[in-house]
Amino acid sequence: MASSTMTNLRNLSPLASSAAVLPAHALRFNIPGVPLVEPSSASVEPIDGMDDIMDIGAIIERGELVHGVLYKLTEEDFSSVCSTEGVPFAYSLHRCRPIPYTGDGKRAGEESLHKLDDLSMASNEWSNEFAVSAFTLRAARKNWREGKDIPPSQSYLNVLIRGAKEFALDGSYLEKLQQIEAGRTFPGNGLAEELLRRAETRSR
Repeated sequence: MASSTMTNLRNLSPLASSAAVLPAHALRFNIPGVPLVEPSSASVEPIDGMDDIMDIGAIIERGELVHGVLYKLTEEDFSSVCSTEGVPFAYSLHRCRPIPYTGDGKRAGEESLHKLDDLSMASNEWSNEFAVSAFTLRAARKNWREGKDIPPSQSYLNVLIRGAKEFALDGSYLEKLQQIEAGRTFPGNGLAEELLRRAETRSR
């Protein structure tokens, strides 16, 4: 999520970026990595059977949503992301409709969802007025999607938390990220932060 991951580590030039929330999806750590180094990577998976659910209040209460960062990319940069992330071998592209919001570190994302509530209930379907068409990445293999999560390194989590703070995602979601139990790594806490730090140093 951190902008530095896009600009320094991946050498991309996003055209725009925004905090966003995606209902009826879950943050998973189901992409296997290197044990004891970077045990896993994150994906965003749709929650089965929720395509037609319109009870936004219940979705918020159950935490069945993902906050993140929505990036607008050129076709060239989008192709680069797909290549470096291992599409279609590790990840599959998943079309979705997140709702952008201006982060305040409090409840801006949740409030943006509540704006959909009356419209959704009136039309008996998800309202598209505030949502945008986008792609996220989900696990490419069925057994990864259906299997158990693999706890990520603390370093990997720290990079996610950094991005959540940078874009002022909802406070409750930041707390959720901070409470995820990290996997065992040796030595140290993983490589994600160090790789990002080195990329930032090279870009100066």
